[in-house]
Amino acid sequence: MLHGCLLLLFISGSLADLNLISAVANLTSRPLEGITKNNKDFIQIAIENGYNAEKHEVITDDGYILTVHRIPPGSNCTKKIPILLVHGLLLSSECFVDSGPDAPGFILAQECYDVWFGNVRGNFHSRRHVTLDPDHDLKFWKFSKDEMGQYDIPAMVDYVLDVTNAKKLIYIGYSQGGGSFFIMNSEKPEYADKISLFIGLAPATRQYYTKSILDRSLVKAIESLQTPLEASGVWEVASQGLPIQGTLNTLCQVKLLAAVCNLGLSAVDSPHPGSITSETTRRMFEHVPAGTSIQNMAKYGQAMNELHFVKFNYGSEENLKVYGVAEPPEYDLGMTTMPVVIFHGESDHLVDTRDMDWVVSQLPNVLEYVTVADPLWNHVDMAFSQYWKKQIFTTMKKYLNKYDNI
Repeated sequence: MLHGCLLLLFISGSLADLNLISAVANLTSRPLEGITKNNKDFIQIAIENGYNAEKHEVITDDGYILTVHRIPPGSNCTKKIPILLVHGLLLSSECFVDSGPDAPGFILAQECYDVWFGNVRGNFHSRRHVTLDPDHDLKFWKFSKDEMGQYDIPAMVDYVLDVTNAKKLIYIGYSQGGGSFFIMNSEKPEYADKISLFIGLAPATRQYYTKSILDRSLVKAIESLQTPLEASGVWEVASQGLPIQGTLNTLCQVKLLAAVCNLGLSAVDSPHPGSITSETTRRMFEHVPAGTSIQNMAKYGQAMNELHFVKFNYGSEENLKVYGVAEPPEYDLGMTTMPVVIFHGESDHLVDTRDMDWVVSQLPNVLEYVTVADPLWNHVDMAFSQYWKKQIFTTMKKYLNKYDNI
């Protein structure tokens, strides 16, 4: 999950207009045509770094059209198990390649894995549906990570296994990408047999102890205003190409200002000087924020009220219609039965250590719960740090090798 850039946008809007709905509307107005035309997408970044790359389409059971990227193994590689990486909130597949030659996606490709990169519903790669128009149909945006776990993740898993003719894959979920994986297992436990190993990079479930004041303030505000926002036509948050997003994109391309953009991220998460390079920051702002729904942001606000990992809370009356009970049911983390490795940073202000400890205590097959050695390691570092290879991959590699069961 990466609220940082959205919060920078929110603050900018709020300074101009202290009315909260107006400030949120500044984040959700229609994108400007051409504002992102010079930005490099996943395919271009991969080619720039010497890799072949592919673009695939996956259609979910409820009709969302998802883009999935792939870096296939080189011709000199021995066949290995496919790996599926799924991004966090307000991110896209580019988050795994934005940090240059030693980005997570490229490190895995160097190891000859068949590497796949998902994009969940509502981000700028997956803003499509077989019948619904995201610009005119509120129904398109009536989703949270609940639906991502129930529909998007299973669809991507099935697609990767079908294309590669593999029996199992390794799944790496960053933040929301980890939380939605737990939802899949709870709702569709048969998928446990399709996963050789799950690696969680600070997976987001409950967020009762989130430290970030800015993060907490934003998602709680959106939670409280979901109904009036949607009634006024505000369905989407932080779409790629917003005027203010384009302004930040432009500013962060300037070397002298990239350091200021890094400071902005630190204000949301926690400071980690030098971990994310200025070049990575400039590239990051070409793709971040990648967009999601108002309802999904409200879901994160709800997660800060709960000591358990529960489904979306529609209110007692609607819950009775949807779930048959007044309170939203809990997800069963015990259904994540495959081998699990979890990475967490001590300075993560978005997924707090106490919340992460709780998640790990609910999982039945944890091989290792890794606290990153660097005491300043934060949430954003999990995808973008220049030290990812040393701090994460060195430990990850031994488990990848052990569970490379094609």
